Amino acid sequence: MEYKKENKALKTANQQGEKSVQIPVGSADVKEMIAQKLYADKTPYITKLFKTNGIYYFFTRPRRFGKSLLLDTIDQIAKGNKELFKTCAIYRDQTYKWKKYPVIWLNFSKLAKDSSEKLQNNLIDILYAFAKNYTIDRNEIDPIIGEPTLEGTLEKLINALTKLDNGYEPTPIILIDEYDSPLISCEKEQYEAVLSVLSSFFRVLKGSQKDCKLIFVTGVTKFHLSGLTSGANSANDISLHEDYAEMLGYTEEDINNLFFKGKEDNIHAIIENIKKEYRGNKEYTVDELKQELKNYYSGYYFARSIKQGVYNPDSILKFFYEKGFGNYWSNSGNPTILLKQIQQNIYRFDMNWEKDSFPIKKNEFKNLACSIHEIPLLPLMYQTGYLTMSLDPIKDHVEDECIDGLDNVYNITYYLKFPNREVRSSLKLTLSRFIAQKQQETGKIYSASILESLRKEAWVAFLNVIRSGCLAKAGYRFLDKTEKSFQGALYSFLNGPFHTTYDTWASAERDSGIGRTDIIMEDQYNDQSTVYVFELKVDKSPLYALEQIHSKDYSMQYDLCYKKVLIGLKYDPIKLNITEAAVEVHQKDDKNEFQVMPPKNFTINPVGYFQEVGSK
Repeated sequence: MEYKKENKALKTANQQGEKSVQIPVGSADVKEMIAQKLYADKTPYITKLFKTNGIYYFFTRPRRFGKSLLLDTIDQIAKGNKELFKTCAIYRDQTYKWKKYPVIWLNFSKLAKDSSEKLQNNLIDILYAFAKNYTIDRNEIDPIIGEPTLEGTLEKLINALTKLDNGYEPTPIILIDEYDSPLISCEKEQYEAVLSVLSSFFRVLKGSQKDCKLIFVTGVTKFHLSGLTSGANSANDISLHEDYAEMLGYTEEDINNLFFKGKEDNIHAIIENIKKEYRGNKEYTVDELKQELKNYYSGYYFARSIKQGVYNPDSILKFFYEKGFGNYWSNSGNPTILLKQIQQNIYRFDMNWEKDSFPIKKNEFKNLACSIHEIPLLPLMYQTGYLTMSLDPIKDHVEDECIDGLDNVYNITYYLKFPNREVRSSLKLTLSRFIAQKQQETGKIYSASILESLRKEAWVAFLNVIRSGCLAKAGYRFLDKTEKSFQGALYSFLNGPFHTTYDTWASAERDSGIGRTDIIMEDQYNDQSTVYVFELKVDKSPLYALEQIHSKDYSMQYDLCYKKVLIGLKYDPIKLNITEAAVEVHQKDDKNEFQVMPPKNFTINPVGYFQEVGSK
């Protein structure tokens, strides 16, 4: 497929100048990125890949980090599209000879995922399509006898590509994007069969190295896969090699050259928008903007020796498109593999994510998992982009063990950390959503005991359920020192029984006369309506919480109810649980007037259970 089309987008942008620049959010088209003058020049890395023949490369990066754009760049260079790269280093490189190579570029995320049979047939059809595009006679790749197989079709196609004329080099280039997608997306019962199809495919590639210019495979995760990551002739994994650490992502120099230099009008508009939206029109400088961009979107390190991190390219493009800060990475969707593992076992993620860094032995970090379902937590968090290499001092430890009688070996400890504020908040948001669902499911389990204790005014029993069944199980995965996280955990828990039981409901942040109540629950029981008004406080007494309910008239809109129960809870930000409570009951008498009972006060005894401590 010889490149013959003129790059109209690039030509138009050059003619019209900076005013024509648009932010190509989500684009994996190198022509578009160059046309808009937002392409970070990665061509020196590609010339390095082209230096030798027959190298089988394996390269992982988190999602939304430009892997597809990199492959598109390789594809355009392989087609000999020299004029496209006039502003890039490869154009000025006198040693690079613009030879033309046949390319097979497969995006595995677009393949059939229903079954291994459909996957195999899909691949075979795509390989036949490549043969047609290169005008290869179908007889060259059809089997002599029987139906075509994936292994046979791929092997014969590669062989046919080595014999092309029309100026093509006899060494094809194979590009595989999102190699792990079929395994991540398939149903569990299909996993082994899909794995077998992929193993067969990559075994053919391994055996075809000598016939190819290069084979380049990208994805998110790393695990043992026959033909790719295992065997004596396995792919050359450059994912952690310092020479390729900045092959994806924007560097600080890229940010300055592409988004600031000569873009004063655009930067001024962004600063004015940020001042208006986030700063209350307070002064805001270009240097402050650059520092906040770094805090939000930079900080990714893909090798221990690199001293400067890279920015997430997708988040940067969205920032300049939206002209403001946002959690763009999380909003673009989460890695499927991470979501599946959270769904399967949320408790696996029960770690104190507030820590500055997370240590892991080098061998544990670099060893490949046996399957995509067995990736250890910290490597999984690194591969999916939630953690990155830390620049904390590296500690070397000497293990006392000997291997096969050899000298002692160094077992280095790596340190991983959150790259930036965007990612840290993304993880919290992702886990919070799953914990909220889990809390609601747990609340359903406690439904009978919750409703019974409330209806019988067994406050000690109710508070102990909240303490043990709700907050103790949420822990670091959901809770932090803020009142908001406390409210979210409790509301999700109570939402279970109060949304699945007839004539009950629960809501949060409901408007009242001069404020918003934290949590409201209503129970229609024995033809009488009871409303529970919760006010939650961090490190303030529960009586103070009750006073706020009174002072802001939170309960006045429920005067038609038979009974109102005001509940004040004190949350300990260190223990991440409630430690004190006060309950005040307002109940109508025979004259339909509310009688207010003295508040009852509760605190934790030495063994961790609530007990009543008397009335005030």
